[in-house]
Amino acid sequence: MNSDNSFERLRALTSNWLSRDALPLWIGDGFDRELGLFHERLDFSGRPIPSLPRRLMVQCRQLYVLTHATLRGIRDERALIDRTWKQIVRHYYRPDLAHRWVFSIDTDGGVHDPKCDAYTLAFLLFLLAWLHRLEPRPTYLALADEIFDVLDGSLSAPAGGVVDAWPRPDAFVRQNPNMHLLEACLALYESAGRPQDLSRAEAIQRVFSTRMIWRRQRALPEQHDDEWNAEGIEAGWYEPGHHFEWVWLLRRLARFTGKTVDQDVELLLSRALSEGIDAASMAVERVQILSGESVPTRRLWGTCEYLKACAAEAEADPVAAPAWRDRAASALRSLHRTFLAAPRHGLWVDRVDASDRPLSKDVPASSLYHLMLAIAECERVFGRVAPDIESPANGGALFLDRDGVINVDTGYPSRPEQITFIEGAAQAISEAKAAGYRVVVVTNQSGVARGYASEADVMNLHRWMSARLKEQGATVDAWYHCPFHERGSDEAYAYTDHFDRKPNPGMLKRAACEMDIDLALSLMIGDKNSDLFAAQRAGVAGHLFKGGNLAAFVKQVLRTAKPL
Repeated sequence: MNSDNSFERLRALTSNWLSRDALPLWIGDGFDRELGLFHERLDFSGRPIPSLPRRLMVQCRQLYVLTHATLRGIRDERALIDRTWKQIVRHYYRPDLAHRWVFSIDTDGGVHDPKCDAYTLAFLLFLLAWLHRLEPRPTYLALADEIFDVLDGSLSAPAGGVVDAWPRPDAFVRQNPNMHLLEACLALYESAGRPQDLSRAEAIQRVFSTRMIWRRQRALPEQHDDEWNAEGIEAGWYEPGHHFEWVWLLRRLARFTGKTVDQDVELLLSRALSEGIDAASMAVERVQILSGESVPTRRLWGTCEYLKACAAEAEADPVAAPAWRDRAASALRSLHRTFLAAPRHGLWVDRVDASDRPLSKDVPASSLYHLMLAIAECERVFGRVAPDIESPANGGALFLDRDGVINVDTGYPSRPEQITFIEGAAQAISEAKAAGYRVVVVTNQSGVARGYASEADVMNLHRWMSARLKEQGATVDAWYHCPFHERGSDEAYAYTDHFDRKPNPGMLKRAACEMDIDLALSLMIGDKNSDLFAAQRAGVAGHLFKGGNLAAFVKQVLRTAKPL
């Protein structure tokens, strides 16, 4: 067993845990085949706890995970997604109710709790956004607009945003359903590009910035009165995990709108980092706003949100990125050591005490949503080389293999002195960019698995190559690499038929998911049949480069390509 505890190995191990352990378990034992829906919880041996009512929120979260995994290229679960969505509509959608969707059902499919719940509707909108990304159907957007009518009606809060539910459970309004409504609106905008969804997101952000934050205390209270005032509420608290979650969302909003969110981000981080992260880099569950006293427990979801905030800040500020990378590495180590150390692989411990002793009696399905997003964001920001933050814009890409296409293949090159650029490489990239394509490198790098180089070596080499090409006026938008191989000498990278390793299409699908690339308008140039097979499986037109001047070859390819 390799004892190296580098951030790269930890990311690889976490990704493996998700794809090899968690997803198969929750699609298998975690899925109720008879009802066609997911179980709420499993015990620590992986057996379902079948007697619990099934909340719509949990179904939405689990189905989002499958949709994201399918888009990412981890596994294709389109059939199960379609089947489960039909069961969700069948069991939870009630046209006879003014608010249409019920909160939960019994195990026999009957209504358990019919209430109108804003938090649940926010996750339903979030799921609809991801389903629309997988397969754009007008019905998804029509359902989203129907949900917005409910949110704008009985769930509308007096001073902006939404209340928790109708009938209202108490006199408080809470930031949590509003936060997830912002998340859903951003996901809908990213999926469908509708201006009204972005406008809704901006409206929520204005209420957050002007009313929800208690600026004098540098805290986001969990409870407010109807005017979004928290000062008079006895024993008010904040949850550091929600501070981190808002940081991630505000940075996403800034990418779409160009808004400056630095002041609010700095306010959220100032207190959450100083008293909301323990010595082991885990997020504290909650903190009293006035006294600063914290509870001695930690939750998995809070540490996942901390990882997402680290990724968001690293992406937003390249100068500070190394420090945020170090923070993320520490948090990921604790995630492995504490929360993912469950008796069965693919499960997790949801809550621990101050001494890391498990407090959870079982495993809630709802936490997989947090894990999926945290792992995806760590991969997106820390697991590729992207010299510039790409602006969200749908379009085609030119995918390039590396060794034998951009540089001479000398057999697992991992250092600058081993690189000789192919004739015309820089000009070829410039030609593609001028034609409107983004340029993305997708390269198998099994030398990492074989022990010839570290993953950090590969990424550092890509930074060097990117800089040398840019000196010649050629900009590569992103560099993706697959370090896995079935005969890997390091357990972190030993993986049979990894979904990212060409001829599998994982890297192309990952780039499409992360960069909003239209694969049908994209091209792939490689020097091996495995490159062409990967392109074919991703729905991309593949072209075999047999050597010579790459610029001349790219010009020829572009002349026969579909117009963008």
